[in-house]
Amino acid sequence: MGAAASAGAYGLLADPLALAKDRPIGPQGRRRGSDRSDGGGGPALVGEGSFNQGVASGQPSERGITLWTRLDEVRGNARLELEVAKDADFAKVVHREQVIARKRRDFTLHARVSGKPLKPGQQYFYRFDTGEDSSPVGRFRTALPPDSNEPVRIGFFSCQDYESGFYTAHAGLADEADLDLVVCLGDYIYERSFDDNKRREDKTGANGDGEVMLLAEYRDKYNLYQSDPDLIRMRQSHPFIQIFDDHEVEDNWARDMPGEASSDVRIPFLARRRNGFRAFYEHLPRIRNAADRNRIFGRMRLGANADIFLLDTRSFRDDQPCGDMPGAPCPPEERNDPNRTLLGPDQKQWLLRGLERSRATWKVIGTQIMIMALDAPAGNPLNPDQWDGYGAERRELLEFVGSRGIQDVTFVTGDIHTFFAGNVTPDGREQRVGGEAAVATEFVGGSITSKGIADSLPAGVDLAAIVGDDVVVEQNNPHIKFSNQSRKGYGVLEARPDELLVSYRVPQTVMQQQSSISTLQSFRVERGSPDVQLV
Repeated sequence: MGAAASAGAYGLLADPLALAKDRPIGPQGRRRGSDRSDGGGGPALVGEGSFNQGVASGQPSERGITLWTRLDEVRGNARLELEVAKDADFAKVVHREQVIARKRRDFTLHARVSGKPLKPGQQYFYRFDTGEDSSPVGRFRTALPPDSNEPVRIGFFSCQDYESGFYTAHAGLADEADLDLVVCLGDYIYERSFDDNKRREDKTGANGDGEVMLLAEYRDKYNLYQSDPDLIRMRQSHPFIQIFDDHEVEDNWARDMPGEASSDVRIPFLARRRNGFRAFYEHLPRIRNAADRNRIFGRMRLGANADIFLLDTRSFRDDQPCGDMPGAPCPPEERNDPNRTLLGPDQKQWLLRGLERSRATWKVIGTQIMIMALDAPAGNPLNPDQWDGYGAERRELLEFVGSRGIQDVTFVTGDIHTFFAGNVTPDGREQRVGGEAAVATEFVGGSITSKGIADSLPAGVDLAAIVGDDVVVEQNNPHIKFSNQSRKGYGVLEARPDELLVSYRVPQTVMQQQSSISTLQSFRVERGSPDVQLV
């Protein structure tokens, strides 16, 4: 990763709480590291194994990238060769090194390539080799330099319950052109079944029931999800960064407290959380923070037009108010208690400082949970697990943005399995007359497969009786300019010098293995105006 002076570096590596820093390439074109050989001529490669989960790249900086694979069908530590080239035929190789897939890491491998071989804003290709077989070829683009005014394109998604459908949305995301980055906003896996009407069978198997608690069980879950061909192709096509939400560990967990969603608790929650974190880092192209191994919040700069702040809204929060019961009445003094925190003091101050100091055109905040209020009926927050349950801290953050004159802040959000878009005020609400002024915008990106309210209701139950159809949602929540509770898919954000463009892209169905992709709705935000326009 880049040092603090590098504007393209991912913040986890670049700020004072930095994790492993980028290191220069050694004289033989190799680097020492936890997954690397010692250079030199190199011992013999493993000569066996297969790449059933393909390859992935992540955490791009101006001159750095993390490259990932997992080797199947081997029994012990395995030595591989990694090549990075300017062309897909590997006629112009810029970097070659030997790396090791280790048994104690479930044969996953993370190699950080950085320094002279890579140039800012350039496309590269990479592959791993066993000596007998090569992995599929992956592609990535390094981060744009800070003086580049090129538009920045970012794909974002969340919530991909394997049982609930096919990854047709990932097929569309893989085919999106010129994405600088894809961001997963949480719920990459689901720790147990939440779908009584399974659209495809969950074959997770270490414990036989699909709910995972032990490390081997979490590993099985990742290995299952990442066997999907559409997800494999998406991860090969674009650089990729992930933040976890709750289901990577346990539904609605908060700091060191379980979510109370498990019917068969077999180990203490902190042991379960440790297992979930370890499997998360093993199976995704993300290097752990050297100072804080479970830290996921951080910052990335992509050229002059986008500064990306990724949050952790699980690890530092106080417990949800009012027993975490969706739709239950919750007194304002409890959900707006100023002594309750969602981000924790260190992360909050890091975010406030970063927003104030950012010189990027657009400040993009990736958060797992919705910051706009969602009321049903008007004035009654529906979900205390999101920012509605932490109203005082939401107000503090957004009043800071407004009072310091920080413009062009937008949130991209996962979790709620619904497409929303709208304007963000300090109390999360916008009244039609006399309300607080908006200071930011928000785009909530639906889900890849996971069921929302609309497709979870029993036959004969009226959606409007629960939360309201899309028209009623917008009537109860004037700040929400767009609502769609029925479709699945992802978002694409394009940060330009004078405007922010966002499109919601959806497959026709997740019930079949192939589906066409179309645009559900497009939006525009003018620079200097925190107002979402439908286009």
